[in-house]
Amino acid sequence: MLATHPDITRAAIEASFLLRHRSIAGTAAFRRNMDHTRKAIEASRELLKRLRQRQSENTARPWEDADQTAFAVSAFDADLLRSAFRDLALEMNLPECQWRDLAKSLALGYAGCEQIEVGLLDWIISK
Repeated sequence: MLATHPDITRAAIEASFLLRHRSIAGTAAFRRNMDHTRKAIEASRELLKRLRQRQSENTARPWEDADQTAFAVSAFDADLLRSAFRDLALEMNLPECQWRDLAKSLALGYAGCEQIEVGLLDWIISK
């Protein structure tokens, strides 16, 4: 039996409708999967955040247990700080007005204290 022109046209329309329907269904499924993946990633980020928070609460730093007012920096440590400061200042090509802030951040990071002796900072930034 030979197909007539209207039959061929009707078959083509039905085929294109089925393809479009499958395409729309595929796109919807893809979007649902992407939403599910985004939610899973967000949940894992939240879990990691809580784990890091718990770990930081459970991990006691040595300077938190010690007396906050007294933290001695040895001459060797001060020399290391000064050497690191000089290398950083040269690498970053910092102007002299920013040297004190850099030295202070290095010393605070090393000592873990809230205050640093002014004399130590002056010695670190001296030429």
